[in-house]
Amino acid sequence: MPPEQPTTTTTPKPKPNHNPLHFEKKNQSMTKLPNYAKITKRPIPHPTPPTPYTALPKIIYVSTTTPKMSVVTRVQKFLRQAEKRATAALQNPSGNKRSSGHGQQGKPQAERVARVQEALRREEVHVKATGRAIPKAVAVGEWFGAPGRAEEFSVRVVTGSVLVVDDVEEDEEGRRDAVLRAERMRREVLAGVEEGSGRVLSKAALKKRRRVVKSFGLELKVEDKEGADDNGNEGDGKGEGEELPESRTRWVNMVDVVVGLK
Repeated sequence: MPPEQPTTTTTPKPKPNHNPLHFEKKNQSMTKLPNYAKITKRPIPHPTPPTPYTALPKIIYVSTTTPKMSVVTRVQKFLRQAEKRATAALQNPSGNKRSSGHGQQGKPQAERVARVQEALRREEVHVKATGRAIPKAVAVGEWFGAPGRAEEFSVRVVTGSVLVVDDVEEDEEGRRDAVLRAERMRREVLAGVEEGSGRVLSKAALKKRRRVVKSFGLELKVEDKEGADDNGNEGDGKGEGEELPESRTRWVNMVDVVVGLK
């Protein structure tokens, strides 16, 4: 009888618990634009970043091309400078004696340490990103929250949205092509058949063509309203002939990864 072979069992590795980010949808009523409209995205304005040596809020804006470890290094630098300021305040409790008339020398050491620790916890660094750069900011938070670092750093993620502005320009060549397309649709509506193929147009196809033709101000010399809905509307086209706005606003998703010291 052959000897029994040892059996080995493999335990599957636990999958990381990735909490999905939730964002509120705010672009339901965004202005629809025709195909010949050229959209230019304006850059999101950001305030001038503060130096690491002040107690002002520290904000790092991340793009899709920002290296993750460079952001990690900047966050660490901000937090180390905060530690130095807290240590200096603890070692020199009478630093604000001139302005207040009395320092912290008379306070117990434990109370001074508690105050400094509380001030240090409030010195957080905000790593912000929008749109496709959001995973990059989340990756920075995951680095600080990894085992071995989670005991030193606190990480929380805040989701939101920011209002941005897009400039709208008209592509003249695209506009001319759209007008020619509307003229062709007008002829097809009047004839009831599709040019080229001779296919008889359905009610839905006629309704769509009427909507495009009327948006360009072209007249349809037909008396019947066949193809229109009960409210007299001609479908849900994009209004290709309507005057373009100079700009439009929209909401983009934003994430704020807040890193601090415990």
